Amino acid sequence: MDVVDELREAVSAARKSREQANRDHEHVKELLVRARQERGEELGPAELEDLTDRYFDRATISRITVKAMDGKPPRKTTRRRTGS
Repeated sequence: MDVVDELREAVSAARKSREQANRDHEHVKELLVRARQERGEELGPAELEDLTDRYFDRATISRITVKAMDGKPPRKTTRRRTGS
């Protein structure tokens, strides 16, 4: 295989990889919306941020999932302090 063929294959593989990453990214967003619809009382933006290992920050999660909450005001996302 010559370098041009190898380059074409590498570009093709990179494009497929990028397309798959974009599909995965959109799927994560869809699942965030579903999680808020189905378990919104227990899974607010802060919990989803932790659950997804901070794939999105909580402000972004709020923007993505706002319609899932049917116009309900966003939950307070600050964590409670423990101890004195």
